[in-house]
Amino acid sequence: MIDSGFQDVLGQAKKMLTESPFHALRMLQVEQLGDQVLLKGHVESFFLKQLAQETVRSATRGIEMVNSVAVGPNASV
Repeated sequence: MIDSGFQDVLGQAKKMLTESPFHALRMLQVEQLGDQVLLKGHVESFFLKQLAQETVRSATRGIEMVNSVAVGPNASV
């Protein structure tokens, strides 16, 4: 069962990514993985991967995050 606090965190993280000025971040997914937040998708640089991670981290309020974002021009998710 997903508690409403976790749903709020996921919603906030998704909102922050979709409002990003970086188009690639708007395409990433944020999901619950047990008691962790999973960030996944594809970006073309490590800078964007790190930016996505820090954006989501600011919304997760201490919840552990797994960054599974693939990096590269043809990286698969």
